[in-house]
Amino acid sequence: MYTRRANIKLMGSCMDRASFVCVCLLHILGPVGLLSQDRWMVEGRVFDDETRMPVPGVNVLVRGERSGAMTDTTGYFQLQFQSGSPRILVFSHVAYRKTAWRVEFDSTREAGFRVYLIPDTIRLGEVVVTAKRQLVPTKAAERRASYAISGEEFERLGEERMERALMYFLPFIVKRPEERMKKGGEDFTLYVNGEWKESLTLDEVDPFSVRRVMVWEYWGIEKDIDMFPLGFPPHGTKRVIIIETSQK
Repeated sequence: MYTRRANIKLMGSCMDRASFVCVCLLHILGPVGLLSQDRWMVEGRVFDDETRMPVPGVNVLVRGERSGAMTDTTGYFQLQFQSGSPRILVFSHVAYRKTAWRVEFDSTREAGFRVYLIPDTIRLGEVVVTAKRQLVPTKAAERRASYAISGEEFERLGEERMERALMYFLPFIVKRPEERMKKGGEDFTLYVNGEWKESLTLDEVDPFSVRRVMVWEYWGIEKDIDMFPLGFPPHGTKRVIIIETSQK
């Protein structure tokens, strides 16, 4: 009888230890399990629309967020999110036209698809002045730009109005229209795809079509006068903004 009580006591002690270990494991593994359940994943592959070959080095950005990925040598990419809200993925490559895809998740919390990019022609000219007096900076002028903003930065920002986007990136240059237009206000000279535009027409540009934005500042240094074929700075301002988009 004594032995049986001792065995029962020993078994109870073992069960208490086992319960304690299980509780510890739940505390340790619980968050990991929750993290894995609260993830939504999207994956896919990117191909050339003409050759059907995979395209490596494609930037895959999430519009309005700072997350992103790049395709590997097989054109494969993968992204994970902590919420299942719909997102817009933007695919960009220097040799292809930019394209955007809307992604929505189902009950499996996964989404997969193939993307075919259309090859784009790259202009390699040093200086171009067409009959429409289009302006394209020289390579030397590009190196002397005060600011350069890539199209990817506009995608990450997610702002749908061009004026607001530039006010965010260039707050000391692009101010509110009423401030720029008043007497003594500092305006800027604007070129969009090589053509001169009024600065008040900024919102006619789609921020998500931007390839790059370059800014030059002029403070009376003569060597900067000939940076452009049309003279610098044109239209009597101290700053020039050139916007290049995919919408020619």
